[in-house]
Amino acid sequence: MKMKQGILNDIERLNVAVLVLGSIAIIFIMRDFWYFFSFVVGSAIMTLNFRFLRRILEGTFSAAEIKKKALAIKLPLKFFALITLVVLVVLYGDIDAVSFLLGLSTPFVSIVLSQVFSAFSSPAERSKENGA
Repeated sequence: MKMKQGILNDIERLNVAVLVLGSIAIIFIMRDFWYFFSFVVGSAIMTLNFRFLRRILEGTFSAAEIKKKALAIKLPLKFFALITLVVLVVLYGDIDAVSFLLGLSTPFVSIVLSQVFSAFSSPAERSKENGA
């Protein structure tokens, strides 16, 4: 369980790092606040989505008894809220679609980076992280 917690913590930290570094890169490359704002909104939505999903799953599975009813209600509600938020931003927000989609890909980039870092870390570091 500790190993999985460590991986999830790494992914969450990488989500924030990708948000910050991606925002800086977008503002320097595109030199327009519109692209920056679009990326930040998409990235923030997905970073918060990852965090909420993690909390829901940890709360459900950490209890002595798995609460299937709570999971069956919370997950669809969170998904519906996410879809509603994305639709509202796309319909009513003045955003650049490409920058927004790049922001929405933040968790994917974070997961890939986490696995790359893990693959290239030394065996001693991996065993230390895994509690061995």
